[in-house]
Amino acid sequence: MKVALFSVVAVISFVLRGQDIPQPDKSQVAVESIDNSMFTNNKIWRGADGGATIDLGKGKILWLFSDTFIDTLATGKRRNSKIINNSIAIQDGNSLADSKISFYYRGTREKPKSFFELPGDTWFWTGHGTIVKDKLIIFLFEEKKTNTAFGFESIGWRVAIIENPNDKPQKWRITYSRELDTFGVIVGSSAVLKDKDFIYAYGVLEPGSHEVYLLRFPIDNIIDGDLSGLQWWMNGIWKTRTSLDPKPTPLFKGQTEFSIHYQPNLGKFIQIQTYGFGDASLGYRLATRLEGPWSKPVIFYKPELDDQKDFVYTANAHPELNNDGIIISYNVNNFDFERLLSNENIYFPRLIKINFIK
Repeated sequence: MKVALFSVVAVISFVLRGQDIPQPDKSQVAVESIDNSMFTNNKIWRGADGGATIDLGKGKILWLFSDTFIDTLATGKRRNSKIINNSIAIQDGNSLADSKISFYYRGTREKPKSFFELPGDTWFWTGHGTIVKDKLIIFLFEEKKTNTAFGFESIGWRVAIIENPNDKPQKWRITYSRELDTFGVIVGSSAVLKDKDFIYAYGVLEPGSHEVYLLRFPIDNIIDGDLSGLQWWMNGIWKTRTSLDPKPTPLFKGQTEFSIHYQPNLGKFIQIQTYGFGDASLGYRLATRLEGPWSKPVIFYKPELDDQKDFVYTANAHPELNNDGIIISYNVNNFDFERLLSNENIYFPRLIKINFIK
């Protein structure tokens, strides 16, 4: 699983090749670091990347993680861990200060398995999702090992439909949608939003130039696993797309994973992602509509790193968390696997709070 863990490095390298990195502009945003000990204190769950969140209602928040370390000896040491491809957590409470978080995966502590898993040699990484009509919809992207330089390849995406999200995750009844051809776009790898009629999912062309597109599904269809009503935002209108050409104009170029939510005090949607490779930064775009047009990106924060082989990726905002600002998570990994195993200060979600300066 070492290859899978480091596949994200290839993703970051690929997406940013040839892209212009915007210049930092801290004049509009105040940044404050937030304690992340609710992730680091568990003796079994010893870190993961990803980190998108979904409001489950009733004061509960779902965290979605990808490659995850599980300490099979419960010593609280990553070196004693096995790697699984995904895990989840339920946060009981909307405040970081006084919430309890519980982590979940399949199998046993001694023989852990990914929470979302299908038979075969492929695996799932987690995207994003939402609650609609008492069902939980989660988008997953499917990967396989290859002999290419990257060592992996995205082969598609699925929708996991949980009929009973109010029960304990061990009792969730999950069905997976059939695959649907979206011409190389990994739908739902990033932000997923909804209104009364549709679920909207951003997707990224992968492998490729990481152009970002917006798609939507009728809610009454998708909750039953029917994806046939899928429409694309194509040059100003919603259309059904049945062939590779003509291609829609992309919204922008982005990462495989990013967040988008409506920010009331701005009166706009805000998109959060990382920029750069390795010693990367966090930035935002703004738009008045999901479809855009989106503003040029603005860099507002550059995390401090302790090792020259550390790298930053997977930034997500978490509007589900009660706070007087916007809570954002990001991940720090290391190109040296031995360093990753020994350094318990990295590979847990790191948290910051931002406020726009009036």
